[in-house]
Amino acid sequence: MHKAYWLGSVLLVLLSMGASATEVGLVTAVAGNVKLQEEKSVASELKPFVKVREGDRLMMESNARLQVVYFEGGRQETWSGRGALEVGSVSSKAIKGTMQPEIKTLPAILVKQLAKTPAQDDHVKTGMIRMRSMPPYDKLETVEKNYDEMRKQAVAGDLNPELYLLASYFELREFDKLEALLRQLNEKASEAHRSWPP
Repeated sequence: MHKAYWLGSVLLVLLSMGASATEVGLVTAVAGNVKLQEEKSVASELKPFVKVREGDRLMMESNARLQVVYFEGGRQETWSGRGALEVGSVSSKAIKGTMQPEIKTLPAILVKQLAKTPAQDDHVKTGMIRMRSMPPYDKLETVEKNYDEMRKQAVAGDLNPELYLLASYFELREFDKLEALLRQLNEKASEAHRSWPP
């Protein structure tokens, strides 16, 4: 069940159209019950790979964990426990509860690629693709070298290098490689789910 859910979430994000320019971060992992309250909207279940905007509120239940990457500055926050957060332009703040985040700064190249990842948009049909100009072909080799370096430095269970590679394959329109990577991630998804949260 977790495999299909994780793969479905990734495919939905990659095959959806980009949202507005006010997006400040990307939710890269969610475990437990977390709700997203956008401005003038009813709270809904927060899923991985959703972009957040300044002013959004995130409500977490007792055993929830949440990881957010901010595009400006590369700040990665991992929150655990019960409470509520408000999304800022470069960081989140707890507005309910006593949670404190674990902070990490991600490499600029990773953050830049995550920011380019198409986001879910409720107002467009799934399957529409944001068109981009084609970058030079030698970029594929550079992307894969960057990924190898990120993977060597990442801890077990950290999917940020894979998110970078997915976004890069999508941008380069390397759909065969994208599909193969999604299959590989699907096979590892249950293992990653067991290791995060601990």
